[in-house]
Amino acid sequence: MKTSTAGINLIKKFEGCRLNAYKPVPTEKYWTIGYGHYGPDVAPGMVITQAQAEIMLGIDLQKYEQAVERYTPFPLAQTQFDALVSFAYNCGVGNLQQLVKKRNALQVADAMLRYNKAGGKELAGLTRRRVEERALFMKGFIGNPYPEPVKILKKGSKGDGVRWLQSELQRLGYPIKADGIFGPETEKFLRQFQASAFTDPKEHDGICGPKTRDKLKMA
Repeated sequence: MKTSTAGINLIKKFEGCRLNAYKPVPTEKYWTIGYGHYGPDVAPGMVITQAQAEIMLGIDLQKYEQAVERYTPFPLAQTQFDALVSFAYNCGVGNLQQLVKKRNALQVADAMLRYNKAGGKELAGLTRRRVEERALFMKGFIGNPYPEPVKILKKGSKGDGVRWLQSELQRLGYPIKADGIFGPETEKFLRQFQASAFTDPKEHDGICGPKTRDKLKMA
């Protein structure tokens, strides 16, 4: 498989393009240039054109495309392939192997959000990237792969019904983990959604009942 335009645009969005060699961290062994191209072939003071940056990106993509095809243990839709290529481009082949090892597609989607740290600290930029990669990955499923809840969900609820709720909130852009546990974070983002969906403040209760569920499906 090859990375689609959607996948390439996602990588470009988060990598950015710099035509002068630089070091994001002074202690890095090598220099970086273009769309995050890093290695011994980049020298200090090096300057490239936009066309050269595009060529480097294409060459780098081949490495990560091959890794995704080699190590992913389940069939991939195009959007899932794109998401994993973007992940590997940012986190490296070793982390890709760790992410997909002994996991099915849903487990990979849920685990992806954990890779948002550098030096043990969570970084907002990495969190945003993981959220967008996971959202792209989830498009590979037909509909929402988690069972829709048939009862009221509220703080303290657990299971796939909560994962459905969290997945719907992720689809709408809320930076939430789909861990199946209805905790304070889920309640907070659900209240935010309800505030945008309902004019009556009484509906902003942080509880997912039939009315909120219907609004989520229509959003």
